[in-house]
Amino acid sequence: MANEHQWHTSYWVRVGSLAICFFVTAQLSTTVLNLEAAASPLWPPAGIALAALLINGQNLWVGVALGAFWASLADQVPWELSLVLCFGSALQALVGSYFFRRRWQHSLQLYSWRLDDLLAFVGLGVMVTPLINAVYSTLIGYGFGVLTRAQLGQNALVIWLGDGMGILVLTPLLLAIAAGRQRKIPWRISSYWELGLCLGMLVAISAMVFGAQTDSAIAKYPLEYLPFPFVVWAALRLGLHGTTLASFLVSVIAVTGAVHRGGPFITKAEGNLSEAMLLLQAYAAVISITALVLSVVVTERQQSNAKLARSEASLVKAQRIAQLGNWDWSLGVNEKAIKPIKPGEKNLLSENKSLVWSDELYSLLGYPIGSVPPSQSLFLERVHPADQQRVGLAWNVALNHQKPYRLDYRLLLPDGTERTVNEHVHIEPNHITGTVQDITERKQTEAALRETEALRATMYRYLSQDLAEQLLDSKNTRLGGARQFVSILFADIRSYTTLTEQLPPEEVVVLLNRYFETMVDVIFAHRGTLDKFIGDAIMAVFGSPIPQADHAQRAVTTALGMQQQLAHFNQQQTNQGLPTVQIGIGINSDDVITGNIGSSKRMEFTAIGDGVNLTSRIESATKYYGCPIIISENTYALCKETVWVRELDYVCVRGKRRPVHLYEVLGMRSHPLSGSQQEKIALYKKGRTLYQQQNFNLAIEIFMELLRQDPTDQATRLYLERCQQLQKKPPKHDWDGSWQLQEK
Repeated sequence: MANEHQWHTSYWVRVGSLAICFFVTAQLSTTVLNLEAAASPLWPPAGIALAALLINGQNLWVGVALGAFWASLADQVPWELSLVLCFGSALQALVGSYFFRRRWQHSLQLYSWRLDDLLAFVGLGVMVTPLINAVYSTLIGYGFGVLTRAQLGQNALVIWLGDGMGILVLTPLLLAIAAGRQRKIPWRISSYWELGLCLGMLVAISAMVFGAQTDSAIAKYPLEYLPFPFVVWAALRLGLHGTTLASFLVSVIAVTGAVHRGGPFITKAEGNLSEAMLLLQAYAAVISITALVLSVVVTERQQSNAKLARSEASLVKAQRIAQLGNWDWSLGVNEKAIKPIKPGEKNLLSENKSLVWSDELYSLLGYPIGSVPPSQSLFLERVHPADQQRVGLAWNVALNHQKPYRLDYRLLLPDGTERTVNEHVHIEPNHITGTVQDITERKQTEAALRETEALRATMYRYLSQDLAEQLLDSKNTRLGGARQFVSILFADIRSYTTLTEQLPPEEVVVLLNRYFETMVDVIFAHRGTLDKFIGDAIMAVFGSPIPQADHAQRAVTTALGMQQQLAHFNQQQTNQGLPTVQIGIGINSDDVITGNIGSSKRMEFTAIGDGVNLTSRIESATKYYGCPIIISENTYALCKETVWVRELDYVCVRGKRRPVHLYEVLGMRSHPLSGSQQEKIALYKKGRTLYQQQNFNLAIEIFMELLRQDPTDQATRLYLERCQQLQKKPPKHDWDGSWQLQEK
């Protein structure tokens, strides 16, 4: 409600202001100028009314009607007639503003006027719209008996001319002022003194010409067009603000002079005021229309130039951003062809006035902008020596055979910087245009992309896809290595030599590929890294290159999964009448050096170190003990809560002085062991304890009991043989219970 009340208050304030303005200007046109309304050559209220409705909206027509009503009453017109006449001015302003708003799409676009817009304003606003009030007021006057039939034409003509001149002179001025404030358009002048000088001289000359008395010598000469150069000055230099103001000042001074019986028009009319007014109207129309046409044409041209300048600036900016320069070569009639360039020759033109370089091309070539005249030889100086002949030959073919080309080559700048550019040349009959774009970053990106794709393809061979992408995202693909605590897995086919003797080489390859494919899938499923294939052996790493807190658990789970998949693999082999495969798996957790190791031309992700060697020895021990999976004490310590094991032995492997505990993996604790299995594990542990205490007699009894329960237990058989051997040849007194393994 408050907003609605505020809107109503604002509306009536604007209506009242317009009514007062209409009334005051009407009084100035009649009372102050001492003219009768019927004889006014310039009726400013008509221009004010149309401008007000264009600027502030058509709902202000009430203000026009109210102002016209007051003006009629002030001229001693009966109130009944005044009430009817006032709607003529309002209707005229309404119709004119309606058509102009439709043409200008409901907005003031005075500073976007083109010549056809100006002609539409003159035709519709100055000539057609005033007919509404002229016809309406004349008919109303005749209806009320104020006018006779003989006076109808004369009265309509006077009103039409007066309203038309008011619209022509005053409406553009008010629109220019309003548009300037609304769009914050500055006066288009080089300095304020030019405005003062132009308008001051215009006023002085106009006052001298139109203020001269009829009996003076100056009034006898046709000097009415002396102000015209200053109006043209305003049109060319001061924009629409200055043009409309200059036209308004000339018209007002001319009317004022004529009212006071001065100026050339009174002289030419021999004192006849009506004839002088017609001459004055024609003069004002010529002055105003000419000035507006000049100003609109100049403004349109300046806007085109400004648009062109913005486009050129945008082009320069775009070229700078895109690192794209261009050259243009206008070929004259006697333009000589470029001879093919041979190594060591410089036979290009040193200077070519028909060749033009863009600013960005200067920058690309390493020359300060405009510092040197464009020439083929200077261009070629910046081309890499290895590419100069190729570029020169391309130019020669383009000029002599009219053949366009695209060419990538290198530039060598004075500071030693090497850049790669792409040149694209377009041929016309007498014109050659070329663009030169710096594509160094693109080439580097393409090379990096190729390297990344090659690296990705390589990583996919030994890493799961998600692990490879994670590693690539981390940007950790540099040469070199890092010390990491990881779990290493070795898996080897037992009796591989015998297997190769049973099958032709082609079938051996097929079998190995199928076997490797099956095992690698299991490794990748647990996010392991395929380190390498070593003959028939597989080496995998867990916890590198992406660290994994549960790498030992993953390695053991992978080993169990490999044994399960091996059972399915062997079933397929049996179904096809092919030999089966048995493998041994060794796992160790230790500090190793991991990373991309190799040369820049060939590298592989691998792990090296003593921990890797120990893992290989543990895997070899699987055949010795007859166990499918053996892990080291380090691995067992990391996952003892989740796996079932049998503490297998305490041994020194070849190449190691410190003994290591070995454990046979029996399964995951998520799958409980049977009672008999647990009894065997306990009995085996008791036998090993007696063995380490050097109580070999009791240990032999335990191991013999185990063999009676499971004659295939190779580890128990080994301990039985050791006990029997140590009975004959007891160990030293400082023996720690370890055994020296001889297997590699």
